[in-house]
Amino acid sequence: MRLQTNQQKLSTYDIVNILSAQEPDYRRKVRLKKYFNGEHTILGKRPRENTEVNNRLVSNFCSYITAMSTGYFLGQPVTYKTTSEHEHELNQLLEIFKYNDESAHNLELAEEASITGESFEFLYVDGDAQIRFATVPSEEVTIICDATLEANILYAIRRYRVYNLDQIGYDDFVDVYDANEIQHFKFSGNKLTPINSEPHYFGEVPIIEFPNNKQRRGDFEDVISLIDAYNMAQSLTLDDLEDFTDAFLVLKGLGGTSPEDARSLRRNKIIVLDDSGGAEWLIKNLNDTYVENVKTRLQRDIHKFSAIPDMSDDNFAGNASGVAISYKLIGLQQVCARKQREFKKALQRRIELISNILRLKNQGGIDFRDVTIQFTANIPQNLLEQAQIVQTLDGLVSDKTLLSLLPFVENPSEELEELAKAHAEDNADFTSEELIGDERQVLAATGERV
Repeated sequence: MRLQTNQQKLSTYDIVNILSAQEPDYRRKVRLKKYFNGEHTILGKRPRENTEVNNRLVSNFCSYITAMSTGYFLGQPVTYKTTSEHEHELNQLLEIFKYNDESAHNLELAEEASITGESFEFLYVDGDAQIRFATVPSEEVTIICDATLEANILYAIRRYRVYNLDQIGYDDFVDVYDANEIQHFKFSGNKLTPINSEPHYFGEVPIIEFPNNKQRRGDFEDVISLIDAYNMAQSLTLDDLEDFTDAFLVLKGLGGTSPEDARSLRRNKIIVLDDSGGAEWLIKNLNDTYVENVKTRLQRDIHKFSAIPDMSDDNFAGNASGVAISYKLIGLQQVCARKQREFKKALQRRIELISNILRLKNQGGIDFRDVTIQFTANIPQNLLEQAQIVQTLDGLVSDKTLLSLLPFVENPSEELEELAKAHAEDNADFTSEELIGDERQVLAATGERV
């Protein structure tokens, strides 16, 4: 959640009011996470009167939508490039990323943003003086910005709960971050009790926002009503099927049939009827075609309005060309393009905050504007087609750019270094053999023994 204010200082009274204003957003995000975990409205479905049949089927499109969207967006790790002038600084940054397992961390951020519409990363320095970053649940965080067009971050407030083993219950805590320090409070009865404070040395509020899109909406948030309708249709269809299985047997002209006679009929599977008698099942006529059409339309609308393709569709054939698949994924590509713009700005801020600490420690640092951030969609690649493109462009662009076009090359700079080493070894071996051959020719010409 993000709020703007004209105040440059926050009192404890202001913080309590902000926490109160956060409640609707908190409940919204908790609801979205419940849907992601399969806790849908259908689970509260009541049985129809005079029946014990009450199916509650959950078709978890929410989990599918988030998995597909996040996997396509960040299934391939983000890559970073720079010029040779800043190669050393970039390698230093990449070592910090490696220490934090950045690719897995980015995927976690993207998944949280896909579910709730935004995610948050806190940076800190651990006990070994190493720069670390961690994801926190988005429902715990509120960002306070100034009222300018830049919306500069003034404060970050995190409210969280810790289980108290002594009292067998939860204690609420609040951390308030500003540009210089972190203030820790205990929160109870709408009252903040100060605990302590500590500096963080980042020079700015050490939190980074990762919006899923400009509106901060989750990927499946707009289709929840369609998912609820699909769950209801599936559940009622199975209810009708069970009602059909438990249908009543109507006996005509046999009004004197006793319960014992009924048990005998069920046991022996025999009914003896005279000319005026009859037997038939009392069943509801089900229009199966109509029901299936309704569910099919709901399913198509879910995929259409979430922009997530149905991979079980026959159109996704294994022999489809790359261009054909791209057209089928164009909706997902538009969604991910918006994600990339927001994610790129967040990654640039991460680089900026890390560089602040590195400069403080006299270890360099790099300007985020000198780093090129590249995203690669996680789709099946036609390696032969990629290799042909690289071969066609050979001599027109640099070797580093050519290597970056190959999906299996994660670090073009390292690959160029390895290639240079391999060429150097090959040339060294060839030169030695050539010298030996020349020496033999000279000795043979002079008549000396070779």
